[in-house]
Amino acid sequence: MPDDLLPDDTYRQEYNKDFVSCWDELIGWEGRAAGEAGFFQRLLNAYGVEALIDVAAGTGFHSIVLAEEGFRVTACDGASTMVAQTKRNAAARGTQLEAAQTVDWLDLEAVFGQARFDALICLGNAFTHMFDHEARRDALAAMYAVLKPGGLVVLDHRNYDSILDNGFSTKHAYYYTGKGVDAAPVIVDRRLCKFEYRFPSGETHTLQLYPLRQNYVSFLLEDAGFVDITRYGDFQRPYKSDDVDFVQQVGFKPLDAAAGMRPRRKAEAGDSKAKKLNRLVRETREYYDGAADEIYRDIWGENIHLGTFELADESLQAAMERSNQRVSDLMDAGRRHQVLDVGCGYGAFARFLSRRFGCRVLATNISERELEWGRQLTEEAGLDDLVRFEWADFHDLPYDAESFDCYTSQEAFLHAGDKRQVLAEAFRVLKPGGKLVFSDLLIRNSATSEDRARIFERVKLSDMWDTPDYLKALGELGFEVETSEDWSENVAPTYDWVRSQLLERRAEFDERIGTELVDRTAQALQFWVEGGRQGKIGWAAFVARKPTPD
Repeated sequence: MPDDLLPDDTYRQEYNKDFVSCWDELIGWEGRAAGEAGFFQRLLNAYGVEALIDVAAGTGFHSIVLAEEGFRVTACDGASTMVAQTKRNAAARGTQLEAAQTVDWLDLEAVFGQARFDALICLGNAFTHMFDHEARRDALAAMYAVLKPGGLVVLDHRNYDSILDNGFSTKHAYYYTGKGVDAAPVIVDRRLCKFEYRFPSGETHTLQLYPLRQNYVSFLLEDAGFVDITRYGDFQRPYKSDDVDFVQQVGFKPLDAAAGMRPRRKAEAGDSKAKKLNRLVRETREYYDGAADEIYRDIWGENIHLGTFELADESLQAAMERSNQRVSDLMDAGRRHQVLDVGCGYGAFARFLSRRFGCRVLATNISERELEWGRQLTEEAGLDDLVRFEWADFHDLPYDAESFDCYTSQEAFLHAGDKRQVLAEAFRVLKPGGKLVFSDLLIRNSATSEDRARIFERVKLSDMWDTPDYLKALGELGFEVETSEDWSENVAPTYDWVRSQLLERRAEFDERIGTELVDRTAQALQFWVEGGRQGKIGWAAFVARKPTPD
């Protein structure tokens, strides 16, 4: 190694306990997840990845998030301090990793053996901790070895081309998103980029990194044997080389080393539809996992559906309890019934059903925050023997055909990117004779195209249906429709009640989630109020049955 280059293990001293204790604050897990917007999950799913290794786990953000998405994740890092924090973070979230251990990249093959994983990720600018060219080649050779043929490698790094050529700038929107923290270089030359990390407490730490150019990293990957190297800039492609903070490089270990064949994507022909559904699911999850959660918990409470109002000055909570009663009347579940509650929110209706009927309920949702609080509320209510919670996307339910006696949902289908597919999944998982009972917000067919465009833009939805649309689809899919009930007069009172409560507690919510978000939320709620009053937005309940064979 040239004398003016730092040793490749410099990072071990830099990641001391004090710095590692601040690392999660620097990252900002929520901001980082929002910036990445599910990029890695979509990429790994597209190629059928099941088992993956995160070779630069840090404090475990990607390892834990991907494990919670269902991947089998082995987490490792060269810094023992980072691995210890990964274990603490996984334990705090109740996340199960396959393993979490301290491993140097050069030792990957010795520790894990050959052809062990479907994918390998090396994220967070970690590869730039290496200063020696031959050490980089050796590290990538070890990464190549532990991948199965057809395996996927994802390596990302800062856009050092832009830093070296144009000076440092950042959107501060992706990797270091913690509030009040800052990261900027204090030394930049072609062999060293020394970053200083500053925290609100006044504490500062530094990392010394090698500024790897994009073309050079692609060359290293190809030199190691990886094929079809594709670059993304800030998780998008194409991208302008000077206009992104981070670059993600993706390559494949060939299925056939001699022919250099890479694997094909899963379901490549239907990829555009899958991408659209994935995006809609992600956006919905991010909305319910975001600041909206603060408002829903404190104003709606544990029940976050529409209410049916009968009395003057009635609270929404009382009106929602009546809605639960009305929907459950339509279900008439039995003690031995298996019920699937889709889009369950915090599980209030699932608990209501188990109390009323003694039935077992599987409550599903795509919001981890809502699921977490739902589990807590259910345990506190002593109903966790009857109600359990799972993550599931209603477009593609992970359950066997003919598994449930009843499928129910309240005001969730409006978020569906393909409502017909959601209803088809309901038909598939219901037993013969099983009931589908759901309610949903509607856009009236009498609404003009201008009304529709305004509503969809306002509430960030791709489509809404009216009652005739649901009745037609149910019949075409094979359901026997038993009834539909129009409850539209309750739309405006529900959203008006929530809006009034938000404005009454304005000062409190301004402090908690910010004035701008409170304003946007109040405007959105008023939009629903006006839509209900003007007859453009409705609400209805439907009951349909899956026929029994003759």
